[in-house]
Amino acid sequence: MCLTGCTGESVYELMRDERISKRLVRALVGVVALGLIAAGCVLAVAIVREEQRDENLAQLGRACAGLLPEVQLAEFVADDSAGVLEEYGTMLDPGQESRALVDCALSWGSGVWEPEAQVKVRAEALLDGRDHGDAKAPDDPSDFVLPLPPGVRGSTGTEERIVGSEVYASLWVACPNGLRGRRLPSKELHVTVALPSTAEFDHEVTPGEHLAAARAAVRIANWVTERQKCGSAPIGTAGTAVAEDRETPTKPCRWLDPKALGFAEGPGWKDDSDRTHAWTFNGDAAHLPQAAFCAGALEGYASFRDEMPVVQVEARSWSGEAALGAYERYAADERVPARPAKPASASFTYTGLPPVLALWAESVCDGGRTYHRVAVTPDLPDLDEKDPKLTVAKKARERFSADARAVLDRYLAADGGWAARSHCRDTRILGEVEEWGR
Repeated sequence: MCLTGCTGESVYELMRDERISKRLVRALVGVVALGLIAAGCVLAVAIVREEQRDENLAQLGRACAGLLPEVQLAEFVADDSAGVLEEYGTMLDPGQESRALVDCALSWGSGVWEPEAQVKVRAEALLDGRDHGDAKAPDDPSDFVLPLPPGVRGSTGTEERIVGSEVYASLWVACPNGLRGRRLPSKELHVTVALPSTAEFDHEVTPGEHLAAARAAVRIANWVTERQKCGSAPIGTAGTAVAEDRETPTKPCRWLDPKALGFAEGPGWKDDSDRTHAWTFNGDAAHLPQAAFCAGALEGYASFRDEMPVVQVEARSWSGEAALGAYERYAADERVPARPAKPASASFTYTGLPPVLALWAESVCDGGRTYHRVAVTPDLPDLDEKDPKLTVAKKARERFSADARAVLDRYLAADGGWAARSHCRDTRILGEVEEWGR
């Protein structure tokens, strides 16, 4: 402000500057106000979402008698909509008329055709003497990622949804004292669990997700059998039964040494194509009384041309109740020895599947009658639809037999292996099966 010596022009400029400053101040105040309103809206939405997620997490903890795996499912819980819970079953609501003991589903989000994520749980008493179709127990009890005691069978698997995948686990539990909730007698419990997976495709589901589903199924089975007093012991959830894609075999499978068996070399060995080979191993992480599984495969190779070394190997055993079921399953596909045969020249026809030579043996072990099956897969020269035939000389075919017998002998004789720990004895060879097109 001019106190002395102000001209008319300077006074005008001063007044103009003051008017501009007032407009700027008003504009800035407006911008700040809008920003505060927007920030307030964002904060309000965040608070609402946080409250909704907290409500959904609380619902998850209560749902299905509190048996769901909260840690694994937390990442699927929505914050923009309420979870949808459906609960049925005579053990969840004793006044209900239901075929199931537990039938529970919890989902989040509304997809186009199905929820964005969902979990399903069902436990039912299987009626004695009835054909239960898909609920029939698997023949191979090793198809589960946890060790299972006698009288319990299980399986795990994956399935693709419209968007994403899910992992499921099933258990069949013998109940000597019977189950309540059905009018007709039942001494077998069937439990199924389906959990959402982070994998886009079913083959990308991780071993950890298989383990989570298996543990959820065990938890539900134990809850039912304890309250039903069905006479079965609780199933443990510690450890995993199968370890996948390891660079070294698990402790029960340490006998599986490709180099000692004279199979294709690895790791770090390169063939003429300059590609690096490496064996990876799958197998039991713990001793299972009723079954055993060990396997290895050579990865990263191109072709061995005419050498035809073994590039895949597998050994399995089934004992006691599991033995007959496993043998019958292979017999249904004509994959058991029909009669002893002497190796001769072999003719292969392209089928798109790797050629497998299986060798069967029978023993008496702690669990009773036991079947062993070892299988070797040689690397054959490339076959395709244009050139589908290949004849292998008798000498090469005899080597396939020698390789399979070497695997069996090493497997049965291994210190600390399944056969030794199960005290297998009186072993006799049943014969070979050529699992390839002719």
